[in-house]
Amino acid sequence: MSTSVVLITAIVSAVLYGAAAVLRRFAVTKRIGLICWIAAVAGNTVMVGNNWVINGYVPFVSMYQVLTFLSLTFCLMYLYVRYMHDGGWMDTYFCLLPAVCLIGVCFMGIGTKWHFPPALQSAWFVPHVLMYMIGYTLCAVAFLLTVMSLFRKQDAAKLDRGTYQLVTLAFPFMTAGMLFGAIWANEVWGAFWSFDAKENWALVTWLMYTLYLHFRRHSSLRKWSKLFVILGFLCVVVTMFFVNMMGGSSQHAYS
Repeated sequence: MSTSVVLITAIVSAVLYGAAAVLRRFAVTKRIGLICWIAAVAGNTVMVGNNWVINGYVPFVSMYQVLTFLSLTFCLMYLYVRYMHDGGWMDTYFCLLPAVCLIGVCFMGIGTKWHFPPALQSAWFVPHVLMYMIGYTLCAVAFLLTVMSLFRKQDAAKLDRGTYQLVTLAFPFMTAGMLFGAIWANEVWGAFWSFDAKENWALVTWLMYTLYLHFRRHSSLRKWSKLFVILGFLCVVVTMFFVNMMGGSSQHAYS
């Protein structure tokens, strides 16, 4: 696929995700919204497959590749939450966020074939990144639910339960991602932890959600728990984007 075709696919998929998010809110247009969602996922899947074929490896290296795959992860996690945790009512939020990811993709180096650095050529690469993708996907939706609970007081209890459900699902994935990363770092650099900027921010993110779970489970502290969901997601954004943008001496600034 040429760069222009990929760009058009990203734009169309983003629009379809956004349309699905709106249409799924109303009973009369719910089925049309589902069609839009399926079409968006199809376009998204084509983009991921294109990245994989062109580069010859799992497309997790550049931020463009990560965001393209991350937008697809929202659909996969929604299916799990819907059928395993009765979370079908969260469909709008799981539609909206991949649209945001694909809009970001449109401003990146889509046509670039990325070099696969030797440090990334490890058996731990895919599980490490995938665990964080799943965890951060769930945390992003949890953030949206928390923000909505601040404005929709009549639905606050339901949204709060949904947030707790998603964070409890995300937390083991983030923990596994950190563990796999430490094992990988020890193999490549000879140390489990090097106080790299991205490592430090990943740890801060993990601690924010640890505090949320602690505060959420104690009735006397529960009123402060939402603060840590918001702070935790801000840390996710810093970890994923701003550390890479700052570059510097970070061993994780590949993109």
